[in-house]
Amino acid sequence: MNSSAGANFAVAGSTAIDHSFFVRNNLSLDIIQQSLGTQLAWFERLMAERGCGGRRHRRLPAACTAEMESALFWVGEIGVNDNAYIVGSRVSPDQVQELVLDSVTRFLEALLSKGAKYMVVQGHPLSGCLPLTLSLVPAGDHRDDLACSASQNRRSAAFNVLLQSRLDDLRRRHPRAIISYADYAAAHRAVMKNPKAFGFREPFKTCCGSGGGPFNFDLFATCATPAVTTACPDPRRYINWDGAHLTEAMYKVLADMFIRRGYCGRRSASC
Repeated sequence: MNSSAGANFAVAGSTAIDHSFFVRNNLSLDIIQQSLGTQLAWFERLMAERGCGGRRHRRLPAACTAEMESALFWVGEIGVNDNAYIVGSRVSPDQVQELVLDSVTRFLEALLSKGAKYMVVQGHPLSGCLPLTLSLVPAGDHRDDLACSASQNRRSAAFNVLLQSRLDDLRRRHPRAIISYADYAAAHRAVMKNPKAFGFREPFKTCCGSGGGPFNFDLFATCATPAVTTACPDPRRYINWDGAHLTEAMYKVLADMFIRRGYCGRRSASC
C-alpha cells in the first residue's frame, strides 16, 4: 500500500460501536460489520508493515516517533450510523450515545499513545437533515426551522457538546498534542439555511437513490442496488448523495468551511 499521500481507513456504513452490540440486540440486518475498532486495527497493520509496529520495531523507534508526530490524523464523523440503526428499536439512544463516545475516546487515546500529535476530530453533522434519518423517524416527528427532524438534531447537538468535553479532557492529559474540533453541525447548518447561496438546489432529495418522493430514498433499495437506483444528472446541485453520505460538491464546501472559514479549531479558531 502506497501511503505517501495519506491513507483513508473509512468504511461506508461503519459504526463506532463494535458490530457484536448490534447482533446482541437483533439489529444486524444489512449493517456493515466494520467498526472504528476495525479501522484502528487496519492502521496498526499499516504501521507494522512500515516497521513501526508489532513486537519488534524494524526501524529505529525515533524514526517511527517522528513519523507519527509529523502526520495529521483527521478523524471523521462517526456514530451517526449507530444512532440510525436503532431508530424504532427498544435500544436506548442515551446508551448508544455513551457507547459511541467511549469508542471514539478509546480510538483517540490509542492514536495519542502511539505518538500522534496533530489531530482534527469532526463532530456530528445535522443527522436530522439526512434522508436516511428522515425516512426512519415517525411521521409525527417535529420538524425544526430547517424542516429537519428536531429530535435527531437535538441529539446531534448533545453529542457534540459531550464530544468536545472529551476532547478537552484529552488535551489536559496530552498537553503536547494539538487537537482541533471540526464543527460539522455548524457548517452543515450554514449550508442548509441557504443552500442556493452555495450552489445547491436539492437540500433533501438524494442524487443516487430510489423511491421518488421528497427524499428519493428507500432503505432496502439504496444507491448502487442493481437495476433499481439511478443517479441524478448533476450531483453538484444536490447536498445528499445516497441518503447517508453527502455529495462530493457538498464535501468540497464543508472542507473549505473547515479549513478557511473558521469552522475548525479548539473551539472556533481556524484549523
